[in-house]
Amino acid sequence: MPKFTGLRFFPDSTKVIFLDLEYYVPPSDRARKTPTGMLFSPFRPGHLVLGGTFMTYFPMHDRFIPPVSIWSWKEGSEKAALAKIFALLQKEWHVVESKEGLGSLMLSGIGISHSDVPTLISKLVINQVADPVRITDVMCGFRQIDLTTATYCQFAFNNSYFAYPKTKSQLYQKYLDGKSLESGKSVWELYEAKNFRAIEDRCIEEVTDALAIYRAMFTLKKKTDSALDKLKGFQKNHPELFGTPRALPEAAKHSNGVDDTASRS
Repeated sequence: MPKFTGLRFFPDSTKVIFLDLEYYVPPSDRARKTPTGMLFSPFRPGHLVLGGTFMTYFPMHDRFIPPVSIWSWKEGSEKAALAKIFALLQKEWHVVESKEGLGSLMLSGIGISHSDVPTLISKLVINQVADPVRITDVMCGFRQIDLTTATYCQFAFNNSYFAYPKTKSQLYQKYLDGKSLESGKSVWELYEAKNFRAIEDRCIEEVTDALAIYRAMFTLKKKTDSALDKLKGFQKNHPELFGTPRALPEAAKHSNGVDDTASRS
């Protein structure tokens, strides 16, 4: 086997898959106490993954494939929807698995590292959608770009070494002009009312927003870098304004501009 010399990235195989899942928590569990306040658990009876939306983005081309949505009410059951989601993710891996040294596929979204990804792994295993080893090989092989943590250094902070994941509201405020989106808990009532179209539209909107935040993050970084480069150039050309005196010409090194060679001889 040839020696591994580093990861390779190509425009047509480098992908970021933006995703958002929607959940359902039955009324009997909506008042339960949890350490974080997150009420959904993939291991509680009646807690369902309703489905989700997935959008493949090619960052080296800055283009995306129209989103794909998979829902339990269209597939017939939660397990059938999970199986279709897993098949979609496995398909995305095929081009990477077939070549040595290609960079891993990436998953991105808002809060995916503590919610969507661990939930999906758990539900896939519980429902025996595939062999658990294969499930973890696929799902844990993805690199994750969770926008709640990828962006925090672009926010103002008072403590130089303290960082905490940003909320969806903070991301929308900073990158999407303060746009608001209802809490995910609203999905529970929509599901009970069988207003499936509203759930589908919400999910597509959130995935589209996640891509917009991702791109806005890079745009802001480029603007910041450009402004910093200009400042460095100005500082180099005008060091006296920054407390760094210019090197004096040789003739100006002598008092009153008089050559004191004779006095030093």
